[in-house]
Amino acid sequence: MNKKNQISLIKEFIRSNEENILLNQVSDEIAIFYLELIKHYANKQGIKISNDNHIEAALNNEDLFGSKIIQTFSVTNAKRLETILDTQIKKIVFTDYKNYKKLSSKFNSINSYQFENDIDFFIQNELKINNEELLVFCKNNPALLFSETSKFLVNHNLYSSDTSLVDEKNHVLKIRKSIFENKRNNFNIKSLYNSIKKEAEYKKLSFLTY
Repeated sequence: MNKKNQISLIKEFIRSNEENILLNQVSDEIAIFYLELIKHYANKQGIKISNDNHIEAALNNEDLFGSKIIQTFSVTNAKRLETILDTQIKKIVFTDYKNYKKLSSKFNSINSYQFENDIDFFIQNELKINNEELLVFCKNNPALLFSETSKFLVNHNLYSSDTSLVDEKNHVLKIRKSIFENKRNNFNIKSLYNSIKKEAEYKKLSFLTY
């Protein structure tokens, strides 16, 4: 399959009728970055992202208001991966590098090892931000890209990356990782709600300090 700019490929996939896009799982932080990136473009098209990792539930996942839905899966078992890719729903699939290398030529694919290039392109070409300090921070903390760029856009004249607030940023990252793990594994609705609530409260308090 002909390789394109990865940001453009994500945007085109969301707008298209194609059913599969494949990503290799490098780390939770990088996976969160790509999920947030995909959600960013899906929201622009009025499309919801569902993190139910069970194929049976995904097949029955219908929005009451008729909104389009893209399912996300995280799977390494080759047989289950094949079943998921053959299922006729629009989906984003995270898998290990072995499966990714084997299948990437057959499907739309995003190589997560190129996340720094994608961060560069997104910040400079999509958000039209030219700030080296911000770029470095986001490459070192990919899961925090959207909160950091939002802070920059609110007040770019006084922007400085939170290098002195590493513990606080790690707290946000820990919350986001728990949300990601909960969605990927057991999908405990009460635990998920509490994690999302914590992140919202923490972000609200953090913005009050800027």
